[in-house]
Amino acid sequence: QATLAQDLALFSVSESFFSTTQVEEAAVANSMFCLLVGCVLAVDVGFAWSVATPLETSEDARELGEVLEAVDECRAGSSDSGQQSCGFSVVQLRGQRRSHLGTESGYEAAPAHKVGWMQSERCAGTELHELAFVVCPKSLAQLQEVALDRTNPCSPNYRKWLSRTEVSDLTRNEQGLLELRAHLRAHAPEAAILHASRDGDLLRVRAPVATWESLLSTEFFVYKHEEHNSTILRSHSYLLPGALKEHVSGVLQAINFEQFLPKTMPGIDLNTGSRDTQQPLFSAMSWDNFTELQASKGPSLVSPTKLHKIYNMPAVAERGSDLAKMQAKTSQVVFGTINEHWSPSDRTRFEEAFGIPQDNYVKQLSGQTEGFSMSGDAFCRQNSSHCGEANLDVQYMMAMSPWTQIGYWYVPHGRPVSFVDDFMAQLVDEDHPPQVISISYGMPESQVPSAALDLFECLAMKLTLQGTTIVVASGDDGAACRLASTSECSGLQVLWPSSSHWVTSVGATVGPASGQPEVVCQSNYTGPSTDGPAPLITSGGGYSQALTKPAWQEGIHNESSR
Repeated sequence: QATLAQDLALFSVSESFFSTTQVEEAAVANSMFCLLVGCVLAVDVGFAWSVATPLETSEDARELGEVLEAVDECRAGSSDSGQQSCGFSVVQLRGQRRSHLGTESGYEAAPAHKVGWMQSERCAGTELHELAFVVCPKSLAQLQEVALDRTNPCSPNYRKWLSRTEVSDLTRNEQGLLELRAHLRAHAPEAAILHASRDGDLLRVRAPVATWESLLSTEFFVYKHEEHNSTILRSHSYLLPGALKEHVSGVLQAINFEQFLPKTMPGIDLNTGSRDTQQPLFSAMSWDNFTELQASKGPSLVSPTKLHKIYNMPAVAERGSDLAKMQAKTSQVVFGTINEHWSPSDRTRFEEAFGIPQDNYVKQLSGQTEGFSMSGDAFCRQNSSHCGEANLDVQYMMAMSPWTQIGYWYVPHGRPVSFVDDFMAQLVDEDHPPQVISISYGMPESQVPSAALDLFECLAMKLTLQGTTIVVASGDDGAACRLASTSECSGLQVLWPSSSHWVTSVGATVGPASGQPEVVCQSNYTGPSTDGPAPLITSGGGYSQALTKPAWQEGIHNESSR
């Protein structure tokens, strides 16, 4: 799924870092968390039709009616085995309708399955609640045209990147932002604007719930997550005012639900970090040293040395050389979330074991607030389950390019608005964004609000135009994602943001580490490419149900989507 829309030649070492994830079966039990469990349907049955009546055209109403009919045939939580397979046809239908209903009519509904969230009482109306309005770029078509031109190897403008100011001039929708502010002053005078992103892509606003219910033709409820003892305010759906449809693509914090790493999974206790546990996850992730690890995994074990050989990576530049000085001017960022820590002492032992220069260090970057260092030796010793992903990402990024500046950017909440605003938007706001962004997390595309999809595509294009490569893991649970592990539904489901046009999505493979052919990683694989225990994951991937097929995939497959 590698695309032409990335500057892969600029910094190929990061792509090889993800090759670690590709062939690693020794320490990558959780190379990406697909956090959502359960059947996802298009709309919340019984509520959406009454809210859908303000749709402005009969075509809008007809299409929404088709979605609701499909939902009636396969309701959320149905235990009837004869209905298990129909749920995803509804998800796919929602994906096909998403662009039309989400951006033209201004209507969008929450997924029927709330991933552990249970609806409680109706909001009183006086509660203060923050929403994030996603403002459309000045000219999406022009932005896409320029991004494709600068990333096309056949174009004379290939890799002629834009400055931060040039990107802003191309995308900032001043008129749309003015219209949104004016509409809020007129129809939501109680609203307080908390923050506007540098380019005006996102406007975060706080107001009483009653104000939002009136403005968005909806009702807000209290939702509770018993497992994590959390409470949020959300609606079943919303409808943008007609005056805003031209300028606003959608709203965040209205229908999206925060994702948590589940405390329990089949056969695994995620609260247990002790090495004495018999759970397979931790017995596969924790060793005292590399010698012990090698003895456990045999010839299939992956190491930086093997990666250099398998993928013809150049040798690490000599300290003080011109190449080392050039690489020191580049930067890379690892994205982290859901309570993932990394261990400085473990990183040091890793570098000592493989002769990796220790001149560099990980600069801690934070997302929503300051103080999320997420680097704790004591915490990792106490609970190794929350140190696998971050340790792996940080260590192998440094192993492949030890002279490059590296940051670990942590966002505490596993929800789309935190990811696109607290992480992506802040990187876009930088005058000099990193050359490489590594993301090892994702969620089923059907659970992502249209506004988050639209905003991410815009922000990713802006980073691409400044020469940034975004590399995203495709998933751990095959083409059906974690949703297939539930009894409510089955079918194909791609992960986001790996489904984006503007990232390079990389799956997992096995074989080369033991000198065998490289094949797709599968947990039930028993062929010659696996010399030792079967892989712990099955590589994800598939076709997007929300994003169209890009030009560079024409002739590669017959589907209409990415």
